[in-house]
Amino acid sequence: MKAIKITLIILCSGIVTALGIDAADTLKGAEGTLLSQVIRTSETGCPAGMVSVAHVVGVRCVDVYEAGASADCPVQHPANTFDTVSNLNDASCQVVSEVSVVPWRFITRDQAMQMCARAGKRLPTSSEWYQLSLDMVDGEQQCNTNTSQVLPAGDTTACVSSHGIFDMVGNVWEWVGDDVIDGVHNGRALPPSGYVTQVDAGGIAVYTADTPSEVFGSDFFWSNDVGAFGMIRGGYYDSDTDAGIYTVHADTPPNFAGAAIGFRCVK
Repeated sequence: MKAIKITLIILCSGIVTALGIDAADTLKGAEGTLLSQVIRTSETGCPAGMVSVAHVVGVRCVDVYEAGASADCPVQHPANTFDTVSNLNDASCQVVSEVSVVPWRFITRDQAMQMCARAGKRLPTSSEWYQLSLDMVDGEQQCNTNTSQVLPAGDTTACVSSHGIFDMVGNVWEWVGDDVIDGVHNGRALPPSGYVTQVDAGGIAVYTADTPSEVFGSDFFWSNDVGAFGMIRGGYYDSDTDAGIYTVHADTPPNFAGAAIGFRCVK
């Protein structure tokens, strides 16, 4: 009995000491300490790098930043499809949601799905993505849509939602999990490419026109009535006024990987 008490005292002392060190680090701004991660997870119910949301059915947590490659990946800044394959083939490589990390590009939709799944997450659906983007704080004009270059996550500090989600618009297009087959999405035929003039409840264009609509931020919609495609949303660093929460590229092959397309995960 005495031995058990001594063991418990030693264990408690170690925990208190560790928490004390972590608390000091946290006060100094050392994010990512054990204590800070435990506090964040217990307060929000979400892993580090994610924020809790309650207004989107089916989504409990969403990545704060566009996905990047972890420090354990063979290539932290993939510059082509071969770099992405190298990362996927390394079991220690993980996807991260961290400030100042350059978004992972040159990745297909299926590869993005794999990396989200490796982290116990998934890609959002198009409707979920739209609902997560609706509460942009300072508007789309504050986002990276006309610099002609991708920026590290969180660099555009005003491009943030009220929930603290960065870069939903611009910087890089973001893959969502939906399919478009011969111009049909969720049983509805999509309109031809053009400026958005009306959307459905998921933020997908119902009608388009040849001239921009200020009501929909001059956002543009791309479609194709022949072929099998995936969807990317939000626009990228060179979309200019075409970018926005209503901007959808619905004729992107899911096996396409390019310099302007990234992703983020939800759970």
